[in-house]
Amino acid sequence: MKALTFLGAAEAHQTTYIMPDGREHAAPYFGVALARFYQGQDLDYMKVLVTEKARKKNWDDFKRQAEDHVDVLEAVDIPDGADENELWSLFQTVIDAVDEREEVIFDITHGFRSLPFLSLLAVAYLRQVKQIELHAVLYGNYEARDRSVEPNRTPVIDLSGFVSLFDWMTAANRFTRFGDAGDLAQRLRDARPPRQGKQPEPAQREQSKRLSLAAKSLENVSLALRLIRPGEAMHTGSELPERLLDAARSIPANARPLDPLVRSITDAFAPLAMPRDQQREDVVGQLEREREMVNWLLKCKQYVQAVAIAREWIVSWVMVQAEMGDILDKDRRKEVECIIGKAGKERAQHKGCFHDEKFPTGKTLRSIDQINQLLEIFSLLGDARNDLLHAGKRRSPLPAQTMAKQITDLCSRLSELQLPA
Repeated sequence: MKALTFLGAAEAHQTTYIMPDGREHAAPYFGVALARFYQGQDLDYMKVLVTEKARKKNWDDFKRQAEDHVDVLEAVDIPDGADENELWSLFQTVIDAVDEREEVIFDITHGFRSLPFLSLLAVAYLRQVKQIELHAVLYGNYEARDRSVEPNRTPVIDLSGFVSLFDWMTAANRFTRFGDAGDLAQRLRDARPPRQGKQPEPAQREQSKRLSLAAKSLENVSLALRLIRPGEAMHTGSELPERLLDAARSIPANARPLDPLVRSITDAFAPLAMPRDQQREDVVGQLEREREMVNWLLKCKQYVQAVAIAREWIVSWVMVQAEMGDILDKDRRKEVECIIGKAGKERAQHKGCFHDEKFPTGKTLRSIDQINQLLEIFSLLGDARNDLLHAGKRRSPLPAQTMAKQITDLCSRLSELQLPA
């Protein structure tokens, strides 16, 4: 395990540092106490980040007190951080001081000016880029020391939990930009209270259950959208607000970042939510939500899902207009596809002319309002979907940027087609 600590140029003061688990040690520098706290616990390397002034004033004293308690003790020179260039140089020094997948302790107690802030950013960066295992981020809170005894007693705070804020931010960003709530679900699972003993307390079990159910709902909605299951996404989305609110009511401290996200998540999914029994009873309402889902997927740049749902939406729209009862009937859907597909080809080949066809309900193709718009959109959507699903394996496939714009324009045209009252 490696420890990174800062050594300042300020006057050192003897104080008793008290770890969160109750261990204590008196030292003028927290880095010295840190080496002693972890002596014999696989701490084999300590890098001490020092400015030129700190090296001259305190390094020899620090080294004398710490070197017997850690295998390797190394001073790493850093700039003062007087300007942006020096700050970037300092950030890079911290990054370079850690190897991939190392277990690391960060101590920011004696960080000067913006160094603690930069250290937290570096920790977040290293967790993502070098996949370090973060053991602790420690801060000896000298300002909050107990001055009634000598030496003073200084509490040590582990700030590791606050580093998880970056995980929540990343997860929220993935959700708002791409509609992927998988990372948020994982954050909720990670936030469950640790199991203590064979039989956890009832309140602890309930808290863990609520967080697990909320995570599962988020995961189910995301997966249903990703695998183009609009009906399932609408149904699971209808369960999501209640599950999230239940989780928020019993949220532990390390999941507090979820609290302000609950409303934005539920607001985002609200237009898409519809229980399965309601979908069967209100087919028009189901189509309204599916169309909203297409728009939502476009905003999240999920073009494959958007175009696939949009094309199937057209078939469902025709079935509703032709007064067919069950829009999920596979044979009926195939029949409708054939009718409008054939009419679309005839329309393209014969300057807008096409043969009328009769549906099993007695309604005819030409009796449907907006049929010309529908046939045009359906034909173009079919071409776009085929281009996507065949992975551009054509002589002259559309460039990706052109494809994205075309899909956006085409899917947006669903709003032209009026639903029955």
